[in-house]
Amino acid sequence: MHIGHARVYTFFDTFRRFLEYLGLKVILVLNFTDIDDKIINKARELYGFNIVNCWYEVPKKYINEFFEICNKLYIKSATYYPKVSEHIQDMINWISKLIEKGYAYVTDDGSVYFEVSKISGYGSFSGQDINQLIAGARVEPEPGKKNPLDFALWKSWKEGEPWWNSPWSPGRPGWHLECVVMSTKYLGIPFDFHGGGLDLIFPHHENEIAIAKAMFGIENFANYWIHVGLVTIKGEKMSKSLGNIIPVEDVLKKYDGEVLRLYYASTHYRKPLDFSFEGLEQAKITLRSLYVAYDYAIQLLKEAKDDISELDQEVFNKVQEFENNFVNAIFNDLDTPTALAILITFSKYITSKLIYNPEKVSKYAISTLIQTYVKLANILGILNKVDLSTTIINLIELVLEVRNKLRSMKMYELADYIRNELNKLGIIVSDTRKRTYWSIER
Repeated sequence: MHIGHARVYTFFDTFRRFLEYLGLKVILVLNFTDIDDKIINKARELYGFNIVNCWYEVPKKYINEFFEICNKLYIKSATYYPKVSEHIQDMINWISKLIEKGYAYVTDDGSVYFEVSKISGYGSFSGQDINQLIAGARVEPEPGKKNPLDFALWKSWKEGEPWWNSPWSPGRPGWHLECVVMSTKYLGIPFDFHGGGLDLIFPHHENEIAIAKAMFGIENFANYWIHVGLVTIKGEKMSKSLGNIIPVEDVLKKYDGEVLRLYYASTHYRKPLDFSFEGLEQAKITLRSLYVAYDYAIQLLKEAKDDISELDQEVFNKVQEFENNFVNAIFNDLDTPTALAILITFSKYITSKLIYNPEKVSKYAISTLIQTYVKLANILGILNKVDLSTTIINLIELVLEVRNKLRSMKMYELADYIRNELNKLGIIVSDTRKRTYWSIER
């Protein structure tokens, strides 16, 4: 998985979190293409020409790595993770029906192709002119194809490759068929949202739509399509030929997954994102400030009054304002940059006003504030590490109590030593007129 893939997965996780915030039940399907040309080539690179009995080790390795990275990015688990190899019969059934309906044909070698010319309006989803596509199409070394735009539903077996039995030949399914078969099996027809990276619009999603149109006679098998912009490096698309592909694992060795999520959220999902480590550094600083506000709010809770207090109504109004503005930003085509800016303003309200007036707010008001603050942050997939053990909190408070006594005794050198040592441990101390606040670097 590279940083472009990670942007797509974290975006859809944010979208899923927002739907759940709204109280909706979300069924998320993320399918694995665990057999294709790239997997075959990789398996041969590792194991030799005949890979019939060992090809599956390749997808197994990368699927395991995928889950490890998703955990580091705080991506919630999907409801279903279907694999191509587990749904071969479903795909054979679809192909049989498409042949029967006249939308697919069998070649002499036992491959099966989808006949694009049979679909009216083919290319309209991606804004393509079918005549221009045919004129510009590469001549593929695939004997028996009627049209250069026709695509494989079933690929006949080649020596040394894994295969499954079918009515036409031993072989394996084609990519475009796989996704539409598996998604509709678990989500029905039509389902609500379908999407991926911008590079999937054509030909992949165009071809999925064509297959579903032939199969079910409907214009679109998903009500809404969402496509995430590409990640570039210094303005150039990532590619092996340019040697500029950045694996997510390399980034996560230096930065927490929350930093990467925050970085992605700072650019609208439709727009291209020109990746830079300088941007990640800024995201790290921003994330730190958001945690500081949380830690300060928790300490405010201890100082706040039990009864209704002077600033309570203002706090309730501000919290409601922040939440409304945040939610409206997400409703506006998932505008995470604006939502993030609102969350940052929320954090500054805590650190620039409330910490100087702990005696003017009630515990109930601060509890409401904290709950809302974390709830909004969690939509973006950040502030996952707010829970600290009571023992750690009490220990920090005890050390700071000793430090404050040293300051009251004008033993400033020793008090400063304690502050500096705490800083080295990642516990940042800040003194105000009314209280000493602390925050843990996470």
